[in-house]
Amino acid sequence: MNGPVQKLPQASTPFGTPLRGADVLRTTLLGIALFLGAFAILRGLFADDAPAKINFLIASFAAWAVAWLAAIWFVFVRGRGMSFADLGYTLSDRRWALMGIGCGFGALPVAFVMAALLRPVLGTDFGSGFQEFFNSSSFSIFHAMTLLLYGGFLVPLTEELLFRGLLFRWLRQRLDFWPAAFISAAVFGIAHGSADKAVIAGVLGLPLAWLYEKSRSLAPAILLHQTYNSLALLLTFAAIWLPGVPDS
Repeated sequence: MNGPVQKLPQASTPFGTPLRGADVLRTTLLGIALFLGAFAILRGLFADDAPAKINFLIASFAAWAVAWLAAIWFVFVRGRGMSFADLGYTLSDRRWALMGIGCGFGALPVAFVMAALLRPVLGTDFGSGFQEFFNSSSFSIFHAMTLLLYGGFLVPLTEELLFRGLLFRWLRQRLDFWPAAFISAAVFGIAHGSADKAVIAGVLGLPLAWLYEKSRSLAPAILLHQTYNSLALLLTFAAIWLPGVPDS
């Protein structure tokens, strides 16, 4: 018979209830295991033709988000009796929400400039990444809307809970702001794969951490992340479908 849920101790630390490093590690390992398991299953389900590749990409986005939400729920909500509001999913003042959206619009041109400067140095292809999935006659408006739902909405919501709500918060309860922000941003960047994307995502992680630090809510950081991802996807779709747009 299960005993009562063991709650984390209360303390006057940044962001309230202190998080345990062991819990953050357990969440990380469980999330990776769940995602890799789902990824392996998806690889076996989808073939290598163009329509299947698009569906595989969409399913991978969904698996990434669900795996981390499940891991966080299992360790912190079920295991520690915390709510998602305790972990940062709270409403913020309107000015912080608007600031998050505005920063999302401002971050995209900065990212394009950084990509243009980094890719010749790092030797990465401008057309690399998801273009192979999009540049296909099988790519439809349904695929675009589904990708926008997952990549533009659900993935940012999940990643902010993971990288700011857990990792940055745990670091911030032990370090000053800038060390905690740089470390969490570096991990956030590494999680995005290729070198150019890692640098860009790492830089983006700094204002995301700053918004969370100042507003004490994940909402502004989520809005920044969602705005940035959604605009990037919409521009990619426009480059595919609008006439007269030359290939990169």
